[in-house]
Amino acid sequence: VMSLQDIDIKNEYRSLIDNVAKDFYIPLLKEAVSYKRAVGFFSSSALVEISKGIAGLIQNGGKIQLIASPYLSDDDVEAMRKGYELRENIIENALLRELKDVTGSFEKERLNLLANLIADGVLDIKIALTEKNGELGMYHEKMGIISDLHGNKVAFSGSMNESATAMMINYEAIDVFCSWNGDTERVSSKENAFESIWNNVEPNIKTIYFPKINYTIIKKYKSNDSNYNIDKEELYTSIVCEERPMYIGANIPDYIKLHDYQVAAIDKWEEFNYHGIFDMATGIGKTYLAAFDSKNYKRVLFVAHREEILRQAADSF
Repeated sequence: VMSLQDIDIKNEYRSLIDNVAKDFYIPLLKEAVSYKRAVGFFSSSALVEISKGIAGLIQNGGKIQLIASPYLSDDDVEAMRKGYELRENIIENALLRELKDVTGSFEKERLNLLANLIADGVLDIKIALTEKNGELGMYHEKMGIISDLHGNKVAFSGSMNESATAMMINYEAIDVFCSWNGDTERVSSKENAFESIWNNVEPNIKTIYFPKINYTIIKKYKSNDSNYNIDKEELYTSIVCEERPMYIGANIPDYIKLHDYQVAAIDKWEEFNYHGIFDMATGIGKTYLAAFDSKNYKRVLFVAHREEILRQAADSF
């Protein structure tokens, strides 16, 4: 039986260099039986991101504990200060407001998976806020602890937001600590903090359970049996190219035609054996350049922006 120790784990993962889902969450959770996670803001998009990798853990009989904070509007905060409604009613409504309608098939499958896990008692969700001198604020720590059957634990923390925008575009990072290689104290500290918050005994943090949130997630998103192949179907779909290696990526519609300067850039990229940096201004067509159909070949390009990302990309060549 494999364990977390058998996985090659880096000290940090950066969102525009690493594929955090495929390189970190999926392989670790495949060997895990416990996943404790604090995600920052509660939202349907956060739930979608959290679902990546958990199929392996569920098939191991594992459990998930999730802590999140409500996104409170200025009106919400003002209403709580003036006592217009009970605080918990305002918080509950703020949470319900973030459960958006499903917009895509993969999102539907992932939210259905989570709804099934809640219904089966596998996933528990609690809401945390800071509380000091009678004032409530947002608990926005992002961390997690992944544990296997052998008692090995991996803790991670950092600025990685669980939203589609933050996970896909922003330049963020998470730091990783393993219990078996000298980081035992740090891992224990993270887990102890999580347990204190979960059990509502952490100073200046108030943790609340909202049964209506679970009920609403089940009612809104549960549609059929769980699809445990969702990661494979969404994240590992490949396109086989004629007389070319296998590429993972997207295609653009046939009616979109590339500009001459885009074609010239691609030709130059090919000339240098598919290595190089595209340094392009905003609005010039990086997205279409990154996924195109030419001569019946499907290709994927790495398109870099300026400044820090450009420097990071340069280091890899």
